[in-house]
Amino acid sequence: MRQVCVLFACLLFELGFAQADTVLAPPKAAFRVLFNFDFRRTYVNADPVRFYGFRLAAQRDNDVIGIGFYGLGDPYIQTEQQLPGIGKRELRTEFDFTAFSYERMLVNTPRWQIGIPISAGLGNYRRSYVEPDGRLVAISTNELVPLEASLHIDYNILWWVFIGVGGGYRHVLAADPAATRTLSDWTYYLKAGLRLGEVVKRVRRNGKRNDHGTE
Repeated sequence: MRQVCVLFACLLFELGFAQADTVLAPPKAAFRVLFNFDFRRTYVNADPVRFYGFRLAAQRDNDVIGIGFYGLGDPYIQTEQQLPGIGKRELRTEFDFTAFSYERMLVNTPRWQIGIPISAGLGNYRRSYVEPDGRLVAISTNELVPLEASLHIDYNILWWVFIGVGGGYRHVLAADPAATRTLSDWTYYLKAGLRLGEVVKRVRRNGKRNDHGTE
């Protein structure tokens, strides 16, 4: 899985450099490389929690493909939970995943973008409890397949910086039904990002101009 992610990331960066070398090509043939951080609020057991992540993507016309990495900002903690055969303990839940996404832009102007991304991922759901002496004891680890659909709106502050808001629903497939009930819920987010393809293109273009000017 890690090798696939690395190869995908390399491909996206190659597309960014390829875009810089094809400035004279028709606009519809160009890819735009995007990178953004997500600052999310989602729910575990219907309680709001912080959820962070980042995404690397490539856009061509109104289609965007990407890969993202997401996880809880801090473990989800439940105090004084009665655990069978153990007693009352502090219970901790951690959740992270990698997601592959496809997005269709409904609006794509120089200032505004509105899109509908859908994604499927692979991740882990880990539960542990804290002993009175402070030791952390693992209870279970479950493999998960998060599925998510949302709607977002982005605004270009500058030609290379954008911010956005969005929201949707995440459904988690898991062998343990309790994990599905715990992690499936609504999610909403803020994001800030860079248009890496545009940055690379302009840097290379300015570099070529400087080289010609010094000849």
